[in-house]
Amino acid sequence: MNDKTRSIVLIVGALVLAAIFVMFGAGKFIDPAKWIAKFSAWGIPEWFVPVSGALELAGAAGLLIPVVRGLAGLGLALFMIGAVATHVVHAEIGMIFVAGAILAGCAAIAWFRLPETMDFFRKRIKGGRLD
Repeated sequence: MNDKTRSIVLIVGALVLAAIFVMFGAGKFIDPAKWIAKFSAWGIPEWFVPVSGALELAGAAGLLIPVVRGLAGLGLALFMIGAVATHVVHAEIGMIFVAGAILAGCAAIAWFRLPETMDFFRKRIKGGRLD
């Protein structure tokens, strides 16, 4: 795959993932009772519902900003490890695959975009300060 094609695939992938995270993140604010019930069944405290929603929305925003796309992908991949683990522990087979696919997509974004993100910040940080 040439660089232009890879770039287009990564942008489209980031847009799809951002839409998914907006849906799930916003859902935690739109219908918190539904998510509180789910989190309680999983043994996760109620206070984590808005926290996870905010993290998902922030991650979605990060996926839309090219310079931080790699960091957003990394953060969301780490976040999704918890989601996959939760579905594994509770034997939610279908959701294991859904969360696993989202995790894989986030990891791919992180893997392919993180170097350019790090280069961007490395070029701007000199002597411990941002220029």
